[in-house]
Amino acid sequence: MMATVKWLLGAVVRSLILGGFATGYFAVRASLKEELVARPGTAHPTLSRQSCIDCHAPIAAEWVQSFHFRSVSGPYWERIRRKGYSRLFQTLRVPCMECHAPANVLDLPPGKQPARRREAAELGVDCVSCHVSEQGIVGPGRSHGAPDEVLADERFLDPMIASTTVCATCHEEQGDCSDTVTEWRRSDFAARGVSCLDCHMAQVMAPSVAAGPAHRRRSHRFFGDKDPGTLEKALNTHIIVTQNGKAVVQITNDRVGHSLPAAGMNALVVQVSIEDELGAVIEQSEWLFGSRELIPGYLDFWPFRPDTSIPAGEVRRMEIPPPAGPGTIRVEFRYRDWFAIPDDDRPITRIVKKY
Repeated sequence: MMATVKWLLGAVVRSLILGGFATGYFAVRASLKEELVARPGTAHPTLSRQSCIDCHAPIAAEWVQSFHFRSVSGPYWERIRRKGYSRLFQTLRVPCMECHAPANVLDLPPGKQPARRREAAELGVDCVSCHVSEQGIVGPGRSHGAPDEVLADERFLDPMIASTTVCATCHEEQGDCSDTVTEWRRSDFAARGVSCLDCHMAQVMAPSVAAGPAHRRRSHRFFGDKDPGTLEKALNTHIIVTQNGKAVVQITNDRVGHSLPAAGMNALVVQVSIEDELGAVIEQSEWLFGSRELIPGYLDFWPFRPDTSIPAGEVRRMEIPPPAGPGTIRVEFRYRDWFAIPDDDRPITRIVKKY
């Protein structure tokens, strides 16, 4: 019976999507948007991408572990392509590839989104995206003995400026996808001078060039929600047992300078189990914070995507029915990526409390 209901619901939804209602709505919305174009990446007159990767092998080794590198080739975009959303998004002028494989970042005016890159899109956000401008190689400046000229730019010298310029190019006011830098600007983190780089490009002691000496620089792994350790550090949570015997799971978003989870199609899943003193489960509950599908498998993109992320500085409390007698409360926090099914949830941490 339940399977029949689900099938009928899916049939109705498909009919609406294939019919004039959704077609007309999205056609109008797409027509109001700027046409998407692909452009070649900014080229250096003498150096290729591979030259950058070969010379800066230690940095490249970090970068290939990052989601900047996997922003097109990772398992998350593989799901999008498999579902046919990549072509759909382009048809609707949703600028995904413009930030997932940008042609240029440094020469754009403030607030302008990059074009998508024609060549080497499989490299995602690469060294050329962020370090080559029409003037040449751009960074913190030329180091002693470097064979190539590197133009010193304040965007690479001041992490706060980097946050509001380079990072903001793709992570601020990007319509349906990301407004993370705007959230950060309004947070206590920005007021205290804690930049995007302080959390996502940690300081490391490592060489910058192959066979070079180690020195203090920023990691290019770009730690974020795909890194289990970063997720665990971001989560501030505990269990409270009130005087009247109620259990409350509390999440305080005071460890990141933006929503938890950050903008995007992902979610923090909270699973709670209450056991009696013999270990038998007597109550189970689940909460979800972040983006979720309104109708799974069919309407999982804007505007059919409710968002219950926890804003920076705010607290969420999940109240559990009073347990009967002594026992144990177990809470597991899991992370669900865009388009991932629940079986793909990644455990973050667990907390346990006797009552």
